[in-house]
Parts: sequence; structure tokens; C-alpha cells
Amino acid sequence: MELQTLQKQLAQELNMDGTQIIHQMNFCVPIHTLQATYNPVLKKPMDILMKMLLKAFQTGVFKDGNTIADVLLVEPLFVNDLLHTMQKSGLLQFEEVYSLTPKGEQQLAEGVYEEQLESVTDLLHYSPLHGEFLAGDVEDVLDFEDFPEEVLEAPQEITILEQTLIDALNDRQEEEAERQAFVTDIEDYEEIQINDIPCVAFICYDKKADRLFARVYNTLLNEWDPKIEDILHERQRAEWRTLYLA
Repeated sequence: MELQTLQKQLAQELNMDGTQIIHQMNFCVPIHTLQATYNPVLKKPMDILMKMLLKAFQTGVFKDGNTIADVLLVEPLFVNDLLHTMQKSGLLQFEEVYSLTPKGEQQLAEGVYEEQLESVTDLLHYSPLHGEFLAGDVEDVLDFEDFPEEVLEAPQEITILEQTLIDALNDRQEEEAERQAFVTDIEDYEEIQINDIPCVAFICYDKKADRLFARVYNTLLNEWDPKIEDILHERQRAEWRTLYLA
């Protein structure tokens, strides 16, 4: 798709709303793509056998799975498999006898089991101008044939806290996952590329209020972008009256 075609469509949309366009311009904003690897955690109700075992270890003394299997009248194979799972998940510890870890105590009290899923690698797109991660697919934006040369100035060096990455990934899990998984930590992450994302901008004039304002369409978000509009107002609006209404 050509950017000019999109510009014409957006101009028609604004004109239909009665907005007077006095100037049009296109520019890019930089987007940093980060690759993050993590293990999602699936939270689900604790099954009966796991709850029975944890309660037994909480109140009794057991040195092996076979003994508790006899007490609970459960097949030793099931018990030993579940003991292995609970130790691997950090719910149980073994030092001569089995006992609950603080994590095991908490999950038993809540009646919820947190299962760690297979490792996942995902891409996130960070905008220094917005100061946050943005939704959208950079690959789709690269289909535009005519990229603007001008790039809106933004900080070149970015520092992203791990918790910020975790929050962004959890937001995505809530939006996309069929089952309720979440992220508690990041195994590894790195910045892999910076892409310039085209924006279509209009300088508009409200004659009745004698007010100049910008409308900016972000092609990554596929919607109007109030944050970039505010940046243009702060950086350029003082000049617009002289440039476009003189």
C-alpha cells in the first residue's frame, strides 16, 4: 500500500468531520524491537491429590512416597510422579523428610497451582517517544512502499527495566491467551533492531475557536495517536500560525 493512498483516505475522513486541513506532512517515529525469552506460568485450581499430599506433609512426617501412598490409599506411581512435579515446581523440599516450602504453603492456602510452561520467545516493540511498548506488527508496516525521510527526534539510548518487560508480556497474555498464563521473570532479552514507522500528520484549523491542532495517524497502531499529536503541539505549534495562516 502507498502512504499517499492512506493519506488521501484519512484526509477525506477528517473533511467529513468538518475539520479544515491547512497542511499535510509525513514522518517516521523510531521503534525498538526487543526479543524476550521467558517461561509463562499457568495458574489453575489445585487438584485433589496434590492438595491431599501437601496437607499430609504439612501435618505429618514422611520420608518417601510409598509410605504416604499407603496412608492415602493411592497408587505409589501416581504419588511419586506428583512428588517429583511438586519438588521441581518448588512446592516441596526434601531434607530427610518431605516438607512444604513457603511457595507450597502459599499455593496450598490459595488452593491454586502455578504450572511453569515451556520456554517462549516473543518480540516486543518499544517507542521511546511514547515511553512504552506498543501493539502492532512491524512486518506489516514494512509493506508500505514510500517511507518518509524525516524521522521525529527521539532518545537513541533506551533503558528498560525487567519489570517493565514482565508487565508488557502479561498485558499481551491477557489479550491473546486462551488460558490464563502470566510471566514472573525473564530468562533473557536483547534489542535486535530499530525500525522507522511511518506516520501521516495533518495540521488542522478550527476557525470558530481560532485553534490550530495536529492529527497524527500511526501506521503501527493503525489508529490516531494522541501521544505523537501532543509532541507536535509541544515542539511545533508555536510556529504553525506564522507558517500556515500568515
